[in-house]
Amino acid sequence: MSRLCHIYNLLILITILCLSPSWAQSIESTDLSMPQSTWRPSEELTNGQPLQAPEETAVYRRTIVTTSDTSTGMPKPFDTLSYNFANASTCIDFYTKWRANTTILSCTPISLLIQNSNAFFHTLNSAPATSRILDTSCSADVTECTSIMKNLAIDLLKPENCGDDFENGNSVVKGTYRDLVAYKPVYHATCLTNPLTQDYCFVDAVSNSTAPDDYDVYLMPLGTPLTVGDVPSCTKCLKATMDLFSEWAKRDGQSLDITYLPSAKIVNAHCGEDFATTNVTVGSADVTAGAGAVPLPNLGIVPVMALVLGAMTGVF
Repeated sequence: MSRLCHIYNLLILITILCLSPSWAQSIESTDLSMPQSTWRPSEELTNGQPLQAPEETAVYRRTIVTTSDTSTGMPKPFDTLSYNFANASTCIDFYTKWRANTTILSCTPISLLIQNSNAFFHTLNSAPATSRILDTSCSADVTECTSIMKNLAIDLLKPENCGDDFENGNSVVKGTYRDLVAYKPVYHATCLTNPLTQDYCFVDAVSNSTAPDDYDVYLMPLGTPLTVGDVPSCTKCLKATMDLFSEWAKRDGQSLDITYLPSAKIVNAHCGEDFATTNVTVGSADVTAGAGAVPLPNLGIVPVMALVLGAMTGVF
């Protein structure tokens, strides 16, 4: 009897061993666990594209966004606009329409974003994110976009749009007009690159925590001159930017025809007497564009002299 028990137990053991591979295979074929993601929190985006987790689930880096264009990630101007227009219905409608115009937004006009976009302001905390915005802005057709901004500035001042508010001194409308007119000089200034860092000069400026006044230079085309207390870095970037601005200061209707000379004197006091040219007749090119009595610069003319000077400094 004892022998039969041993044989019976042996047969059971052999049966278990023979069946074990198929048993294990059946366990493996059962989906009991989630697939392992290839994404790691420490990984960075490549060329602004989101990393992909399994099953095409997009994993995006966290960004601060208000009412920017979520389809492209590009900030939009006037994302926190407080409407205070005298001719409210027509002016608000005009802003609503042009802010939704994909042709206008495709230019990514930095001149409209610097002082009028909360999303862009927060983006400046990240050099890579700022560079991606400039990549888009600087790849736009500057000739076409200049024409678009010029026509938008003219339309802005029409009585059926925001002309009455402009005449009444509305700060938003006047500021919008100023920023539209400044599109091209701001475009060229923010697209300058530093040959030493291979970064945009603008990105170097906003990233330089030891010289915060470097950023103030880019406010000059928007009507804000440097002040006595400003101490910008005396770099090739600053030299090329001031050379470019000196050419645009000659255009009547540009804010630079007011802000450039006092700013150049402050730069020279800090960087040397001849660092920025002061031999400039500001506002000498008196060009109008049929927008009432308000002068518009000839935005279609490329400041060739500024480009040559920039190339001589090795900055482009």
